[in-house]
Amino acid sequence: MPNLLIHQRRRVFACLAGALLAVPLAASLALPGALDAQQALAPPPAPRPIVTWHDVRLLGAFTLVAGAVMPADREMQREMQRDWVQHSPLLSHTADVFNAYGSPGVFAGSAALYAAGWAAGRPDLSRLGLRAGEAIMLSGIVTGGLKGIAGRARPYASPQDPGNWSAFGGMHDAARQSFPSGHVTAVFAFATAMDYELRASHPAVAHWASPAMYGAAALTGFARMHADKHWASDVVMGAGIGLVSGLIVSRFHADRPNHWIDRHLLPHARQ
Repeated sequence: MPNLLIHQRRRVFACLAGALLAVPLAASLALPGALDAQQALAPPPAPRPIVTWHDVRLLGAFTLVAGAVMPADREMQREMQRDWVQHSPLLSHTADVFNAYGSPGVFAGSAALYAAGWAAGRPDLSRLGLRAGEAIMLSGIVTGGLKGIAGRARPYASPQDPGNWSAFGGMHDAARQSFPSGHVTAVFAFATAMDYELRASHPAVAHWASPAMYGAAALTGFARMHADKHWASDVVMGAGIGLVSGLIVSRFHADRPNHWIDRHLLPHARQ
C-alpha cells in the first residue's frame, strides 16, 4: 500500500505539472513578438487588426492542447479528489487562496490600481488597472458565451463522465458551465495585460512581477480542479482565452495611443 500511495502521488503531481506549468511557458513564448511594438519609440504607421492571425494560431494551439488533454480528464479528476489530496492542509489552503485570487481577487486588484492612479494623479497606475479590467471583461464575454453554448457538466455534477455536453445547456444551469474555466480565463487575462504594460512602463517591476502573476494563474487552475469545479481541459482552454484576450487589448491600445478610452478614463499626470 505505501508503494501504491507513493505511485499515486507521483502521478497526480506529474499530471498537474504537465497541464499547468506548460501554460505559463506558452505565455512567455507568445509574448515577445507582441511586445516589440510596445517597446518601439513610435507606434506603427497604421493600427494592426484588432484580431490577428497570431491570435488565431495561438488560440488554436490552446484548443488543440485542450482536446489532447480531454482523454485524461477523468483520470486527473479522480487523482485530484483522492483523500490525501483533499485532506492535505497545504493543498487545501493553497486552493482556497487561489480560488479567491481568481474571483474576486483580480477584479479587486484591477479596480484598486485604477482608483489609486486617480487618487495619486498617476496615469501609469490607472492604465495598469484599466488594461487589466478591459482584458478581464473581454475574456469574460468570450468565456461566458462558450460556457452557455457548450453546456459541459462540471466534475461534481458528472464525476464519471467528462464527455457530458449539452448544446446551450449552460445558458441557465450553473452545473453545466464547466467549459472553459472562468476563473482561469480571468487570471490569465489579468496577468497578460499587466505583463504587457509593466514591460513598457516599469520593466524592473515586470522582471519579478510577471513570473509571479503567471505562476498565480497556473495555481488558480490547480485550485479549480481541487474544488472539483473544472476538468483539466477546461483549465487549459480558459488559459488560452485569457492570454489571447490580454494580448488583443494591450496591442489595441499600443497601436492607438490617443484612443478615446484613454482620453476619457485616464487621469492627467500631476506636476
